[in-house]
Amino acid sequence: MISFRKKFHLMIVCTANRTRSAYFAGYFQHYLSLCHPAGLRRLKITSAGTKAVTGGRVNDVVALIARKNGFSLRQHLAGPLSAKRIKKADLIVTMEQEHKDDILEKYPEAETKVFRLMEYGWEGVEREAGEKEEEEVLDVPDPTGKNVEDFQAFIDTAHAEADRLLHELMRRQIV
Repeated sequence: MISFRKKFHLMIVCTANRTRSAYFAGYFQHYLSLCHPAGLRRLKITSAGTKAVTGGRVNDVVALIARKNGFSLRQHLAGPLSAKRIKKADLIVTMEQEHKDDILEKYPEAETKVFRLMEYGWEGVEREAGEKEEEEVLDVPDPTGKNVEDFQAFIDTAHAEADRLLHELMRRQIV
């Protein structure tokens, strides 16, 4: 008997869906194809923007960085969030607290599946007494309109978080 299992739908969200979420979704797909190709059969990866304009092209610098890292974002077109897209997603990871807050304000029913990328998988970690969570540390830096060092910081963060996210999805037996 053949068993058909619905793919786990991971949606990556930033502001315009032209830099961070576009790059991370493309890179994560590429990274998965190299490190855990079987996971591609169980995972659907999409991206969206809280303020995206439908059909916007990817940032030129990010497109070049993607090519240098072995994948293409040439076909990427920006897309806005919608109730339908939120409902279809099993996990929504955002680049910043602002994106998470925006989603939860408009779609409170998504509360159990929305996380900042850098907080997903850490919810069970206990903090030392008096230790505060640093908001800026858990936000993925936006390099748009900035210098080479800012783009490099974003790429370094995206690559490290892709590795961490893959391990977390494997730990949870999603992929």
